Amino acid sequence: MNTLMPVKRTSIKLAMYVFIALVCTVLTGNSIWQMWKTHEMAVRAGDVAAGNLAQAMAQHSGDTLKAVDAAIISVLDRLEQDAGYLHQRDKLTLTLKREMDNLPQLKLMTVINADGKVMASSNAGFTLASELEHDNLAYHQTHADAGWYISKSAKVVQDGSWVFLMSHRLNQKNGEYGGMVLAHIDVDFLLKYFNSINLGKKGSIAMLTDDGTLILRRPMIVGALGKKYINSPIFREQIAVNKFGTFSTTSKLDRVERIVGYSRLEQFPLIAVAALSREEVLEAWRSSAIVQGIGNGVLIIILLIFGAVIVRQFEKQLQAAAKLSQLSAIIDSSEDAIIGESLDGIITSWNEGAEKLFGYQAAEVLDRSSRLLYADNDVIASSAHLGSIIKGERVSHFEVTGLRKNGEKIQLSVAMSPVHDGEQNVIGASTIARDITQRKQVDNMKAAFISTVSHELRTPITSIRGALGLLESGTLMELTPKALQLVRIAHNNSKRLTGLVNDILDMEKISSGHMRFEIQRVDLTTLALQAIEANTGYAQERQTSFALTEYPRSAWVMGDSERIMQVFANLLSNAAKYSPEHVQVEIRLKLEDEVFRIEVEDRGAGIPDEFRPRIFGKFAQAEEHGEKNLGGAGLGLNITKNLVETMGGSIGFESQAGVRTVFWFTLPAAAQRGSDL
Repeated sequence: MNTLMPVKRTSIKLAMYVFIALVCTVLTGNSIWQMWKTHEMAVRAGDVAAGNLAQAMAQHSGDTLKAVDAAIISVLDRLEQDAGYLHQRDKLTLTLKREMDNLPQLKLMTVINADGKVMASSNAGFTLASELEHDNLAYHQTHADAGWYISKSAKVVQDGSWVFLMSHRLNQKNGEYGGMVLAHIDVDFLLKYFNSINLGKKGSIAMLTDDGTLILRRPMIVGALGKKYINSPIFREQIAVNKFGTFSTTSKLDRVERIVGYSRLEQFPLIAVAALSREEVLEAWRSSAIVQGIGNGVLIIILLIFGAVIVRQFEKQLQAAAKLSQLSAIIDSSEDAIIGESLDGIITSWNEGAEKLFGYQAAEVLDRSSRLLYADNDVIASSAHLGSIIKGERVSHFEVTGLRKNGEKIQLSVAMSPVHDGEQNVIGASTIARDITQRKQVDNMKAAFISTVSHELRTPITSIRGALGLLESGTLMELTPKALQLVRIAHNNSKRLTGLVNDILDMEKISSGHMRFEIQRVDLTTLALQAIEANTGYAQERQTSFALTEYPRSAWVMGDSERIMQVFANLLSNAAKYSPEHVQVEIRLKLEDEVFRIEVEDRGAGIPDEFRPRIFGKFAQAEEHGEKNLGGAGLGLNITKNLVETMGGSIGFESQAGVRTVFWFTLPAAAQRGSDL
């Protein structure tokens, strides 16, 4: 057995190291998968955004052109109904100006006859048609059936602004070509709307005609205006055949890779195009990936530190367990002590197991009282159980302190059963005693193990918190907002881990009786106000607040002020966790029958019925609570209960599902003095 133990210890250590490595690998793989998944989601979001922007542009541009088209048709109807109106320059000019008053998107409205002569214009300075206007004039001369024509953009010489032209053919009464009504549409008007669209620093927008002619672009590239893209594979295969859609491409103009969305205008042969830089679309994803990578790195470091501590402590426990296993084997192979007693507690039978356990030979104890087998403090307890036997009741296992012949005290687990005669009368008792001294020692070792591990964790956690605190403060380097957010999250989680270690240590101190209490006369009202102030920051993080709504001017109780503040902190933080946002947590303090009762009420979802019996147990958490994971290890309420009861108080709760939960505790009131008033 001794030869095999080192091999077993090595195998267990190796298995633990393999497990830790496997967990780290899973975390890394999961991080990579999550980054890939979020990358695809970011690209899809970019496609949706580009498509939506293009449709918004198309809608706005279509509405703008509809208004211009209606104004042109209004002028055209007057000219075609009254041929002489064309030669009444003043009236015609006034009509054009009136139409212009309602159309901020127009720079100019003009009527030009078939010979290219300006018959009237909303701007008196415009008297001579340029090459741009002649392009529209020539188009209408050769396209008698076309309703209107939109030309490419051009720069106005007079003020340097950019326009593109929209015109309608003007027919004479005999149907012959009579000229056109022309509107100069202000490119800046459209750009004001387009500029309100968040395209990023490298985004771009454009407007194309059905034949692929570029008539508008932001940012402006003058050399590209008027260029035809009808032979471009993307135009032929994507834009020319679909009403709207998205695709990715690298611009030949500035070599930027973009996600492009396009949408046709409903009534006009124009196509609105919005392009987002792929690099900018993925910028948030990259920051998130960096944050996630740092977070997983910190988590793996903490896991490795924790694993190393556990392995080291486990190895120590294995060495101790090797010695205990030999002793356990001896104990397990021993027979239990089986003792017969009369109803007045006189020993009537004694087996070899009893000889080994107590050290007495049978002749030394027969006809003597069984009280000699128990320590003074447990004699009364054993006699009380014998009273139950007399009533014919079976007594389940109970623990007492036994006394060996040599005066040594041992811990016993004892079960007693009544012995009946042939007529089922109780004539004695059968007592089975087992030495549980070693089991008690193991329980103490478990508590010591928890305490040792918790103390060992404090040093690395403190180092981690210090390093993260330096990063968060910016002392070492300036972090990006996303990286700073992750460091802040990691710092907060290290604080939570410190709180968990402290809770475990408190639990161990309570169970071992080593927690110190300094009971004195303290003012509970003052402590309640201090606790609210100390926990306000936590409440603000949860978007809630605390309010002491009912309290006396002073409430003197007997207790330890530090432990009372710990009780307040646990109850207030729990209430803030489970309260809806922007709903106040109420604290009330009142005197009831020589005790002061403190109530902490939240308006959360309440406590499930099935969880209530174990709410004050160790590591108790209500998974069926319906809330998101709010953190904690389920030790707070157990510690709180022990603290309150040790100070002579009591604790409990009241809960209505979906309405409210009230946790309360009491402390004994202290004597009131004249100075208190």
